[in-house]
Amino acid sequence: MEIRQLEYFLAVVEHHGVNRAAQHLHIAQASLSQSIRQLERELGLSLFHRTGRNLVLSPAGELLVEPARTVLTDVLAARDIMRAAHELQVGAITIGTMPEMSSEAVAAWSRSFTRLHPGIRLDLAEYGSAAQLCEEVLAGNCELGFTTFPVPNDSVSEVELAVQRLLLVLPPGTDVARAESFPLGRLDDVPLIASSSALRENSMVATTLRREAAVPRIVAQVPNRHAQLTLVLNGVGGAFLPLRMATGAARSGAVVLETRPEVRTPFGIVHRPDALTTAAQSFVIETKATLDRWNNRIAALRKTGASLLDAALRADDELHDHQVSAAGIVPTSTE
Repeated sequence: MEIRQLEYFLAVVEHHGVNRAAQHLHIAQASLSQSIRQLERELGLSLFHRTGRNLVLSPAGELLVEPARTVLTDVLAARDIMRAAHELQVGAITIGTMPEMSSEAVAAWSRSFTRLHPGIRLDLAEYGSAAQLCEEVLAGNCELGFTTFPVPNDSVSEVELAVQRLLLVLPPGTDVARAESFPLGRLDDVPLIASSSALRENSMVATTLRREAAVPRIVAQVPNRHAQLTLVLNGVGGAFLPLRMATGAARSGAVVLETRPEVRTPFGIVHRPDALTTAAQSFVIETKATLDRWNNRIAALRKTGASLLDAALRADDELHDHQVSAAGIVPTSTE
């Protein structure tokens, strides 16, 4: 018995005759009739009573209908599973980012996915604003978009991932107590470097500063965060940078401070309302799992008395070591 024979049998049942079933299957009527007769010979039973040009299910045929449907449903499910497995071996995911949600951060969060699915290519592009990012997602130019929330478009579907925390990053050697949070009311005395592209982040910071009656002293305005960090490390001034980037700045010698009040915003992924590809679904799941592990570890370390920065640095190291170990890579000794 072949799968095709069961498919032909059910087609005759559901289309009430060989002629209409053959038209539906796009095969010759004679081929369909021959397949049904072959199935009956193999089973040793008549599946239909032939009354002129009509076919009526026999008692044996009626018994076969549901098992045949079950078999075909299972076969289709198996095909879908195998197709999904193939999609996770080869292909590409187009991902849009924005100035407040940089490609570097997305790359860091996607480490687990790229390790599990090395055959999937990630194509990242950066757009100028959340509005433009949503438009590109809806137009199909990128499948996933990383953005801060809220977004100015009700037509996209949203997946909230976490909360982005902005820290004050100052040049190496800045004389300030690292353990204490920095009151934003004192920001008048701090030269700042702003990113001209991170408009909604600038607006959020400006709103927070107005509440604290602080007037920022902007000494440089640059096109992106890389330029911000470069000027900070060269002693030009400070900048508000997200926690993920602040950890990298601290490793380069910058002074990183929590602020009072906190500057924070939720962020996540937007996509078109219709179903995502298997690869994109897996990417969303793996990214959220990576962020959850990082944030949960930070929360656990902070309960032991660690500062936000120290907890983030340790969590980052632990997460990286875990992924390296899972990949079977033996770290090179530096001793």
